[in-house]
Amino acid sequence: MALVRCEEVHGQPTGVKHRYVMAVKPVGYPDTAAICGLKGCEYPGLVWLTEEEHAEYQTGQRIFAIPNAAVKIKVE
Repeated sequence: MALVRCEEVHGQPTGVKHRYVMAVKPVGYPDTAAICGLKGCEYPGLVWLTEEEHAEYQTGQRIFAIPNAAVKIKVE
């Protein structure tokens, strides 16, 4: 599942269950509604993809879910 993390402070996530291999910009970045998912951070975030999601991105997939499935994020 994709994660959103800011580039300024938090960078590439080190997942316990997933390995994140690539960051992509959400639509409108940096003026985006995708904000870093870590508590207390309000910087715009990049969308980090797992290996499987990266393969999907390479074939044209542009909408990804985040772990709690509350929203999906569209990327450029």
